[in-house]
Amino acid sequence: MPPTLMRYEIELDMLERDRALSEAQAVELLLSEFQLALNASHFSAVCADDIAVAVASRAVPQEGVARFAVALELAERTPELDDEQAVALLLAEFQRALNASYFWRMSSEDFRVKVISRGAIEKRRTLRAV
Repeated sequence: MPPTLMRYEIELDMLERDRALSEAQAVELLLSEFQLALNASHFSAVCADDIAVAVASRAVPQEGVARFAVALELAERTPELDDEQAVALLLAEFQRALNASYFWRMSSEDFRVKVISRGAIEKRRTLRAV
């Protein structure tokens, strides 16, 4: 039986390093930072295979603070984890990537990662695998 695909909806709140970026440029930069972190095996505790990443939106609700709505689709490495354990693992992997200076081109400081939802999906949507 193939592994169950999971979809995480997350929000990233950060002080953007370059506030002059357009929405398209900021989204592309965020996707490239995900690619670099994944290439360096960050998030490997969460998933052994490719992770599909999509940035649904970018808003700037406060001066300089950008909020990115992001979807991650993946087959979890440890599918028996409950929601709380899986979310804790994902947040730990984000922190590991931040500690290794990934995402620094986006923000000069650590940023807030909030998991909005986690759920099983039947198949991947047309997200970009990074």
